Amino acid sequence: MKRIQSDFINNLGIGAFAFLSVLEFCGLIEYIFRNILIINKTDSIMILWLPEIVSVIIFVVLIVWLINKFNNPSEINTRKVLIKLIGMFFGIIILQFLFTYFGTDYLMEKYPTEFDSYIDGRKGNYELQGYIAFIPILKYVIFGIILLSKKTVANNV
Repeated sequence: MKRIQSDFINNLGIGAFAFLSVLEFCGLIEYIFRNILIINKTDSIMILWLPEIVSVIIFVVLIVWLINKFNNPSEINTRKVLIKLIGMFFGIIILQFLFTYFGTDYLMEKYPTEFDSYIDGRKGNYELQGYIAFIPILKYVIFGIILLSKKTVANNV
């Protein structure tokens, strides 16, 4: 009974930290990609949309890959996987902090005109920015659809 309870908690932790790691990793990629687009003097509307779209695509790919990888939890050592995922999560959080803390100041000093033109280009696009605010909700909807579709496939087999 103790082993089953421990595996359940480990599996719950694996799911939680895997999901949070994917979300944070997508946020990090989105931040880096947005700054690359700003530096390359891309149109402001493209800078608003492209990082979000890339983030959603990476999110879907990673979630599907993780679900397929950990679909049979009896074959994995749940304790080791949980420890690795916790470490990966905090590693991603630290990378996010370092990129935003050191990277933003450095990039704004090195490329001030590019950031100014990006900020000026964003000013008139409030409706578009409102639509983009729904993309994080879209990630949760996609996640739910993927989980439900995997469950029905497993039940039909």
